[in-house]
Formats: sequence, C-alpha cells, structure tokens
Amino acid sequence: MKLIVGLGNPGKEYVGTRHNVGFSLVERLASQWHIDLGRKKFSSFTGDGVVEGQKVILLLPQTFMNLSGGAVLQAVQFFGGPELLVVHDDLDLALGRVKLDFGRGAAGHRGVSSIMESVGKDFSRVRLGIGRPERKEQVESFVLSAFGSEEMLQVAPMLDEGIRVVHQWLSD
Repeated sequence: MKLIVGLGNPGKEYVGTRHNVGFSLVERLASQWHIDLGRKKFSSFTGDGVVEGQKVILLLPQTFMNLSGGAVLQAVQFFGGPELLVVHDDLDLALGRVKLDFGRGAAGHRGVSSIMESVGKDFSRVRLGIGRPERKEQVESFVLSAFGSEEMLQVAPMLDEGIRVVHQWLSD
C-alpha cells in the first residue's frame, strides 16, 4: 500500500501559490488516476484507488503546511505503516527542477519537519523546485506568492516530470 501526500495550505487564497505545488501535483495524479479526493478523513481530503496494480491512497492535509505531520500520522497509523511519499515545494531547487529523495533532512521546510517529527524520516519525497528569492527576508512572501506568467511556462513541465517521478517511485 502506498500513501502519497501533497503538501500545501488550505483555502482559496493559496491556490496557485508556490507553496501549494505539492497539492497541484497530487490533484493532477487524482485526475489522471480517476481518484475522487472528496472524502474528508485524517484532517485531510483523501481518496484511493489501484494504480499499476497497487493500492494507492492520496492525501491533501487541510491543516496548514507547518502542521501537516498530525494528518499524516493519523493516516499512517490507520493504514498500518504504508510506504510514504511526500510531494512538496523546495526553495533549494531551481524553478522547474524535480528531485526524488529518501530519508534526508527537512532542509528548513516546516511541513516536512512536521511530518518527520510525527513519523520519522524514513520516507520518500518528490521535491518540486520553486527557486529562491533574492533576499532571505523575502522567503515567506515568496513561497505564498503566485508564479508569474513566464514562470508558469516552467511549472506545467515540472508537474509533468513530477508525475513521471511518482510513477517511477510506484514501480521501483
């Protein structure tokens, strides 16, 4: 059994922001796999299906990003320790880059830190590059801002690559 968690912040004001690309990728997976994310459970929107012969649960925590660990812990405990993949934005990757990691540190990402505090760090991550602002003090406003029109030209291919990486993770 596989649990795929997209990180983001709930609410219409966060749709399309850099911090919500994890939500965006999991929503695309749900559409592609015909999984309805309408069920409310584990403080999240969730849905399940069979993909590539495996039971897959998709989870979009509806806590704020920094509190995602509680929702993920509820699901992990309920499903008896499924293989976990967390999809999230990453300031340390250039816009458009995608990287698959396992068991690494949070690198300052508070949503990932929350999950690590709740379930440990033995899980896989799809990191979606959003780039970094020029000045460190601009990080919070940067991650909560929408992509510019030129940047959007890189976001769609990044999400496509993220979907390919998730499929690779499922098959490995």
